[in-house]
Amino acid sequence: MNREDFLIKVVSPLAFTLALFILWQLICKGFSVPMTILPAPSDIFAALWKYRVPIIDNSWVTLWTTLAGFLLATIFGLLLGIAVGWHKTIYAAIYPVLVGFNLKFPLQKAEFLPSSSRK
Repeated sequence: MNREDFLIKVVSPLAFTLALFILWQLICKGFSVPMTILPAPSDIFAALWKYRVPIIDNSWVTLWTTLAGFLLATIFGLLLGIAVGWHKTIYAAIYPVLVGFNLKFPLQKAEFLPSSSRK
């Protein structure tokens, strides 16, 4: 990575993020915005540090719950897909439900595109 790429891809986003945090801090403290409305970044970072142990403990619980749910959904989806593809009767029975779910919760095609294909 040459210097120009480094400036564009690394320094620019970091500088913008830092400027955004500074502006946020100045607005919150300058206009005396109540913490219940919009806490300043310094207050947020202080609370994150103060409650870091319970946050980490609960993050592990959340991670394991999410992974367990994903594993169960993957197993169920795989078994259901095999069953639907294997038997015409099961396909005929389940297909209307699958169409109903697709109409109720449609997914955009862009959600399936890898992010590396966008520039």
